[in-house]
Amino acid sequence: MKAKPTNKEFQLQLEQMAEQLRQDIHGGIFPANSFLPSESDLAKRFQLSNKSVRKGMEKLVEEGLIVKIPRVGNRVNNVQRVSVTLTLACSESIERDFSLSTLLDDFHRLHPWIRVDTVPFSDMPFNENRDYQQADVITVDSTQFQQLKEDGLHTMLEPLIGSEDVYPFLNDAFIVDDQQYVLPAIFSPIVLCYNRAHFKERNIPEPHGGWTWEDLAKNATKLSENEGRFGFCFHILSENRWPLFLLQSGDRFEWEGTRLRDFRGTKLLEGMKLGKQIILNRDIFPLYLSENNDDINELFIEGKVSMILISYMGMNVLRNTGLDYDITPVPYIHEPRTLLVAIGFGMNRFSRNKEAAQILIDYFVSRRTQNMIGEITLSLPALQQIERTEQSAASRPSRYGLYREIISSYRMHSELNFPWRLNHLLAGQMKAYWADLLDEEEMCDRIVDKLSARETERAGKQKKRELTSINE
Repeated sequence: MKAKPTNKEFQLQLEQMAEQLRQDIHGGIFPANSFLPSESDLAKRFQLSNKSVRKGMEKLVEEGLIVKIPRVGNRVNNVQRVSVTLTLACSESIERDFSLSTLLDDFHRLHPWIRVDTVPFSDMPFNENRDYQQADVITVDSTQFQQLKEDGLHTMLEPLIGSEDVYPFLNDAFIVDDQQYVLPAIFSPIVLCYNRAHFKERNIPEPHGGWTWEDLAKNATKLSENEGRFGFCFHILSENRWPLFLLQSGDRFEWEGTRLRDFRGTKLLEGMKLGKQIILNRDIFPLYLSENNDDINELFIEGKVSMILISYMGMNVLRNTGLDYDITPVPYIHEPRTLLVAIGFGMNRFSRNKEAAQILIDYFVSRRTQNMIGEITLSLPALQQIERTEQSAASRPSRYGLYREIISSYRMHSELNFPWRLNHLLAGQMKAYWADLLDEEEMCDRIVDKLSARETERAGKQKKRELTSINE
């Protein structure tokens, strides 16, 4: 006997039915003045009772999409939509991460009265010196939102209502004072990606979740014995790579007001030293001046490197290469930990097209679109329950599903207790340390002094602005 659905499951079924009919109407499947299928036919299609179908149709009546005609049926209203053009501000990698052009083609078919134009940005979606009044919808990742929150600029985004069907830790990444400002659409942990053929060739067992960095170094040395090949590499300056060693230390930065505490003798420093030890190990890590993660991915595709750090979004570039690769959790220091990256959509608070902007955001996080993302990309949809077909699974590494097994190891940049606006300063000192331009003592001194000075300066400017505001 089939179990009776819970109230939450029942409401979800009704919403799914309403959303599908909504899309059918906007997409022209049921044109104006035509009638929807009978309630009996809809009940069979959506596996609901006639009574439930009638209840679900009430939403469409409220929206003005249909008119209920007693003893006749549900007629599609002749709704005249004014054409709207939305501006979507996004980073350059969004096409790769979402297969954005495919999704926008689908969106335009469903909502022909809304046109979406994209404009790129390379850093922060908002700052005090940049006018983003033109952008209606903005892609925001978890580190960008962290800085918006720290700078008080998250209020430039319109408050939104999150979904309980999304992984809770993704919603948490975009919440301030119990208010959500970005709806997460995709996410990824950083994982270790490896060339299976290289391991077979050297008769080395494939890596697994029990590897420490010492295990990686030992096996990478064996993999590097082939001329012109190195065992391991990653883009050193990537904000989603080098912080991994700090997060894995299990420690965090501590502050006394605007003064950063000395971190000598802490696990943080041990993590920094481990990162340097791996980077400077010429038996496994190439001296390669990469400009971005794409450079490292290309080395991996060419077979010049056997193992790299990668995100699920980054794996999209590997899909059609024919490469025999797989993934495994990143090696660890004390306990399994990895870096989590999330990307979502927010609405410009000053948008003049908020209704259409909400429709676009709802589209990206709808079950329909989340299923499409799961079908046409290797990116991880934010919804917890996504339908996958055998066809889509064919292009995925065999361990694709490990992301669900390692959720307890996920960590955000924010756990370092470090203002993201200072990230470039910290990275600059780390870079000098990695290049042996600074010894350990000098690095510690310079990080503390430079970061403390910048925070003190910022606090002074903030206080001055507050006094000026009071006097005015």
